[in-house]
This record gives sequence, structure tokens and C-alpha cells, in this order.
Amino acid sequence: MPLHSVPAPAEEQRPKRSFPEMVAAIYEDPRVGHETRELLLAVAYGCDLAKREDGVSPLKVARRKLGVHAGRARYDRLIADDAPRYEPPREAADWGPGGAPGCEAPRLRPYVYRPRIAVTGEPEETAVPLRPSPSPVLHAAQGFSPPAVDYRNAQGICGANSHHRVLEKDPRTGWVTAHWFCKRHKDHADRVAEQVRAQNEAAPEPIPNTGGLLPCYFKADWEKVYRHYRGKFWEPPSYGLCADDWPTPGETLPMPSRGRLRMVVSVTGLETEGVDQ
Repeated sequence: MPLHSVPAPAEEQRPKRSFPEMVAAIYEDPRVGHETRELLLAVAYGCDLAKREDGVSPLKVARRKLGVHAGRARYDRLIADDAPRYEPPREAADWGPGGAPGCEAPRLRPYVYRPRIAVTGEPEETAVPLRPSPSPVLHAAQGFSPPAVDYRNAQGICGANSHHRVLEKDPRTGWVTAHWFCKRHKDHADRVAEQVRAQNEAAPEPIPNTGGLLPCYFKADWEKVYRHYRGKFWEPPSYGLCADDWPTPGETLPMPSRGRLRMVVSVTGLETEGVDQ
């Protein structure tokens, strides 16, 4: 199915930007990672080549330049990775037992380092005295010394293995913050969950923090493109597909406008129509 282009507004009469200027803008964009930079440069190169040579498919050029990894075209994977979405922090993941961050409930008494002694066998009073009992083995590296001020005492937190997670949503951005509690502090988890319940229900849709860079530089019907490569479970955010249009927490200045290559995008190829500012 063809993926039709989205033409630039008629009132947008800005001077055209050359291909070298487009490349410089991509390199100077702090949001662009090294793999996304490869994708943007490959698509820009394919569009520029299609302007100068007839019968050139920019998509095939980009696919050829990016190559294949693990039997899959890197172009397909990088397009899917650029789909705009919100990625919660690693700390908010649903960890298994023992893998979650330490309990953040308040500490009631100072933590004191006590090295554990390994079990060496039967109790000494029941053992047959054929040979001397081995020396106890400590669960600590040789020469280990605990820090002068433990982080649990410095931060005033429990720090034990957590089992209960409470997610708090920011009322402005919708971004989540995870609070973790151990089994002994389940009452703290219940109290925090009740405190943030109304705030979470009123929180807006999370502002995307991942992807959305292709629409910053190229004009196309990116919603259909992302659906094709990301899958049917991806949904476009209400804030728009272009990362330039997303609000930035704590900042009110708009992002500077960048040149965008207008193109007609399909599943099998790309056709460029020029370079717009």
C-alpha cells in the first residue's frame, strides 16, 4: 500500500537548504544518536541522489547503505526504533524478586555492617573430633572494609530488597517515577499508593521521550511508515510525530526550525520533491 506524502504548508515560503547544510544540521543535533544519525544520513543521501539521477529509489539506497544485521535490514529496525513513544525509566520496570532497587522507606536505626559467616558443617558439639574444625569463612573479599558512612545511613532509607512497586505520574508530563518498598514496609507502599492515586488518574498522556527524529528532517506520512515497520500495536502520540513539536519540561523556547526533505514514501521506494527550509 502506498504511503502518501504530507506536503508542506503553502504559507511556508522559506529558503531551501542544501544537502551539505542538512548533513551539518543532523550532526549538530544533540538528540540524534549514532544509529539514528546513520539512518537520517542514509535517507538524506538517497533523496539527494534521486534528485540528480532518474530511476533511483531512495529507500533502496538507504537499505543498501545501512546493510543487513542478523538477517534483517538495519533500515527496518532503525525506522521502528524511531517511532515516537514514551519509554519509562529502567527503575520503573517490573523487576523480579531481588532485582528491584532498594526499599526507600525511612530507616529506624543505623545500619551496621555485619559479615555473614558461612556454614561449615555440623554443630561443633555434635561433631566427632577426628580433626580440628575449619576456620569460619566470611562472605566478603579479603581486605574488604565497609565504607565509613553507608548510603542507607546517609540517605536515611531502609535499603532492603524490594517487593512492592508504586508508580507516581508527573501531573505536567505524565512521566512515571517508581517507588519501591520491601515486605516489612508494605504499609508505606499502601500509604504512598493512596497518596498518588488521584494524581495518577488526572495525569496527562506521557510526553514522548524517544524517537520522532525522521519527521524533524523529512516530510512524509510518517504515521503510516511507523505503523508499517513498528507493527499494529504502536499508536501515534497525541503530541504529534515530530520531536520538534513536543513540549520540553522546564523549557518554553521553541526548537529551531530545520530543513526537511519533502518526499513521497511507499513501502517499496521513495521519491524526493526537493529540499525545503
